[in-house]
Amino acid sequence: MPESQRRLLIGLLVAAMVVGAAAVGTRILSQPQAAHTTLTHVAQRLGPTDQVTFRLAGLGSRVDETTFPAQALGVARLTTEQLLQEVPGWSMHVAPGRVTLTPKPGGKPLYLGIVQGQVAVFFGPPRYGWVDQMTGLRSSALRPADLSRLTAGVPVGGIGQAWQMLEGLGG
Repeated sequence: MPESQRRLLIGLLVAAMVVGAAAVGTRILSQPQAAHTTLTHVAQRLGPTDQVTFRLAGLGSRVDETTFPAQALGVARLTTEQLLQEVPGWSMHVAPGRVTLTPKPGGKPLYLGIVQGQVAVFFGPPRYGWVDQMTGLRSSALRPADLSRLTAGVPVGGIGQAWQMLEGLGG
């Protein structure tokens, strides 16, 4: 799948999540589950129908999860070890046909990134995560170096640090 189509698909998925953010435990699933490759070893390759779930503790006892097919994220041929390297600050649990990622204690699950021409705060790296907040800052207002960094995703220690970083952007 070309990069532009993958980004469009992720953008559409992100938009759908933003619209449905009020629902507890938002889940985006692909078609009904087919037979999955069994992931039993940390270095085994993900298949196109394997599911990648980002799981976060919400307010109170609420748990927020967002699930994507590995193919839609563009990680279908990565090993689980390679995927874990792509999402520093997260830990991984592997089960048949499913990889679940959760933030490590003290990790940095929040990132600043670009989606639909705007800077946004993401849970997880922008390439794989989902939007927590849109900032209203247009990517066209960024300096080239800042745009490059944010396109790749910048980990932040919390929402306060994210907004503090935003104050210095937009030159």
